[in-house]
Amino acid sequence: MPSPNSMPILVIGAGPAALAAALTLAQNGIPIRIIDNAKQFHQTSRASGLHPRTLEIFSFLGIREDIRRYGRPLAPMRAYKLPGGTEATATWEMLGRISISPDRPEDTTTVSQAMSEQVFRDHLSKHDIHVEMGTEPTGIEQDADGVTVTVKTISADGKAKVETIRAAFVIGADGARGFTRRAIGLKFEGQTKEDDGHVWTDAEIEGLSSEYWHMWSQPNKFTISMRPQREVGIFHVGIIGQDFDPIDMLDPVKFVDFIHENTGRNDIVFKKLTAMTYWKPKIRMVNKLSQGRAFVAGDAAHVHSPTGGQGLNTSVQDSFNLSWKLALVYKGLAPLELLSTYDTERLPVVTQMLIATSNLYTHTVAKKADDVKTSEAGFFRWHDQTLRQLEINYRWSPIAVDFRGTDGRDVDDLKARAFQGYPGEDSVRAGDRAPEAPALVDAAGKETTLFDSVFKLYIHTMLVFTPDGDVVDSVVEDAVAAARLCQPAGTVKIAVLGRQGVPKEVEGATSYHDTTGYAYSAYHVDGKSPIIVVVRPDGYIGAFVKDVEGLQTYFAKIFAKD
Repeated sequence: MPSPNSMPILVIGAGPAALAAALTLAQNGIPIRIIDNAKQFHQTSRASGLHPRTLEIFSFLGIREDIRRYGRPLAPMRAYKLPGGTEATATWEMLGRISISPDRPEDTTTVSQAMSEQVFRDHLSKHDIHVEMGTEPTGIEQDADGVTVTVKTISADGKAKVETIRAAFVIGADGARGFTRRAIGLKFEGQTKEDDGHVWTDAEIEGLSSEYWHMWSQPNKFTISMRPQREVGIFHVGIIGQDFDPIDMLDPVKFVDFIHENTGRNDIVFKKLTAMTYWKPKIRMVNKLSQGRAFVAGDAAHVHSPTGGQGLNTSVQDSFNLSWKLALVYKGLAPLELLSTYDTERLPVVTQMLIATSNLYTHTVAKKADDVKTSEAGFFRWHDQTLRQLEINYRWSPIAVDFRGTDGRDVDDLKARAFQGYPGEDSVRAGDRAPEAPALVDAAGKETTLFDSVFKLYIHTMLVFTPDGDVVDSVVEDAVAAARLCQPAGTVKIAVLGRQGVPKEVEGATSYHDTTGYAYSAYHVDGKSPIIVVVRPDGYIGAFVKDVEGLQTYFAKIFAKD
């Protein structure tokens, strides 16, 4: 039997959650296999909204700029009066405006999911990793050392081949109807909107501007949506029914006829329709995210209304949270118990996200004719900045260490703010997203940012904020020395920051001048005494401490004891 060190981690699925897990593990040097039951890759747009936090993760993965090449800004919404369908009644920004700042430099963009997945596969190929299509998992058995997965493939001549894969761990990111969740016995609790239905397709259209996302809504019945893609004249078109099931519109002729009849827009010419899909809204999530050495992520763990564009983005964050922990455990650098924090951290986030998207779903069909022009927070108006996912936090996590405590909030209070966070709060805490900071200059005069070259997905980063003055405090030197001793070699990168110049060189660390003070400001450090911030490989703050003891407390929670 293979040893744990020689067994791969098996990823089941080929969507964003699976690909994000695979690429994160590959960049951590972990051997993987990735399989999918489908015979070919998806070619449709499907989930297209990429929120700021996801773009930051893509930056860490090194794929952001490749993704951007296929993107376009989220188009403004435009609703039309019925009957008639040509008179615009309102034009608005669906998500509202976001304030771009040095510590939050991204805004939402849209990219066809098919293109995002292609970028992931291109980067995986650089690691000689390719999705094994047409490979169906049929059985899973676990023991103390690994997981045995039986898979079936069908060759070109129609012959079935059965293979047994021995894996150290399994990540099931194989969708809501996938194999993994059922095979490991997880519950999928929630509801299906039986009286509702959606039909969607990608369409080539003439007679409609690509400048706007066009909407026609029959109050309390349906909305017809046409969202422009990057290519002019290509739209993602849907019929959204509430207490109305448009299942008959899966027929392309009926689909087009329904749109013409109910919008009055016979001037809109449908040239080509591809990959029509039908589904009923489901709001469900698992009771837990793992069983033994098998984990679920993405739609295999939670499904919900697409309102707010949370599905793909939440799925990627699931995988990013899990994969750095798996990498450390796989290498023998962290105890198996670290993996339990995947459940602990992600379940409250998913729970709150489902509540938010369920509330938004009620506004996808107008309640009355005036809704599309009079309601500031109604029909397709989702002016909730938490949807950008920058406020997601893990302040209650057992591996979060903060010398300031929790301001009297208990675990339940903290979990209740897992998704909405603490907007406007004048502090950054352990468990929060680590802010970006530009204009950092090293001793050689090279300028960089935290996201571009300091944070890495395969290593912890220790930011040491030095007090104002010319002398590096002994606490700083002690902290750097302690960090090198209390964690395995090569697992922590140390950056010493100063806002009055490049701090004195400390062995084992790189010093930076925070030339604009953005880092000190974003992390709410006053410069009166040393502050140590440990940033996890997934870009969240693991520790916010002031001395060596706090540092040792955090690392003891992460790394395996000798």
